[in-house]
Amino acid sequence: MDEVYEYRREPGKGVIWLSAITVVLLITFVGLTGAYHLNWLVWAFGAATLFWMLVPKPVSGMRVSKDHLVLSAWKNPRVIRLDDIAYLRATEASAETEVAIVYKDKTEEGIFVGDLPDLETLATVMAARGIPVRDVY
Repeated sequence: MDEVYEYRREPGKGVIWLSAITVVLLITFVGLTGAYHLNWLVWAFGAATLFWMLVPKPVSGMRVSKDHLVLSAWKNPRVIRLDDIAYLRATEASAETEVAIVYKDKTEEGIFVGDLPDLETLATVMAARGIPVRDVY
């Protein structure tokens, strides 16, 4: 298969929205009740919101070509040859599925779950390249 599969997970903006809404609610509360002694709280949440907006948030994801699997492809790429992989082992030990790479020499390496698509898509993409996903419960 010559097609390259890429999965990118952009960082969420939920924290920024929550903090911005909190600032608006605090401004409204202080304005309506005259509790001006809480102005420091408005400034603190406003500063935290601006700080969080400026902090770089890396993109998670993976890339699979016909020869290589690249984990954390957009922050700290880790290139693994597909010929070295025997199979992927997936277990649902907690709320998230844990996936490990099992190499042909029987060693294992865990994969950061944030780099992976849903289990069904992962199994399809890897099966197209001859790598099975096992132990799926």
